[in-house]
Amino acid sequence: MGFEKEILAAGTGPNPQVGQTVTVHCTGYVKGETNKKFWSTKDPGQKVFSFQIGKGKVIKGWDQGVLTMQVGESARLTLTPDFGYGVNGFPSWGIPGNAVLIFEIELLSVK
Repeated sequence: MGFEKEILAAGTGPNPQVGQTVTVHCTGYVKGETNKKFWSTKDPGQKVFSFQIGKGKVIKGWDQGVLTMQVGESARLTLTPDFGYGVNGFPSWGIPGNAVLIFEIELLSVK
């Protein structure tokens, strides 16, 4: 259980530290036959996403996975349900319970 990380493009900047604010571009998919996209900061009208890392402000897979990234890195994180939205899912986004999630994340900055 947890997450798997595949680096899509290496970064050259620092790794984030717990408590810092990170800013990312992200696209999320429900893993399955079609890998259905449920959200992207790159869609029209969306903005980059910022959060305080390592403090439980986001799902566990993001907190732990983004901590392993460097600024400028793009990675694909595959999260088991316990590192995503768990047994309840996130119905308003079309994420069923116990879904395996895939996120393509680009770490833009750390402050």
